[in-house]
Amino acid sequence: MGKTDTITKDYMRRTDIFADVFNQFIYHGVQRISSDSLVELDTTEIAVPYGEDNVSVPN
Repeated sequence: MGKTDTITKDYMRRTDIFADVFNQFIYHGVQRISSDSLVELDTTEIAVPYGEDNVSVPN
């Protein structure tokens, strides 16, 4: 199972593919996300924002 995850991550790392996938699923194929505007981030550094009382901040 770990190998499949690695293959998927490598595939989705391509900005053109990432943009196409999310444009299809979120915007029904309308090109709103440009692959040129995407920047790769380290997913281990993603933080969930919390308020002072450790309650998730609403969107």
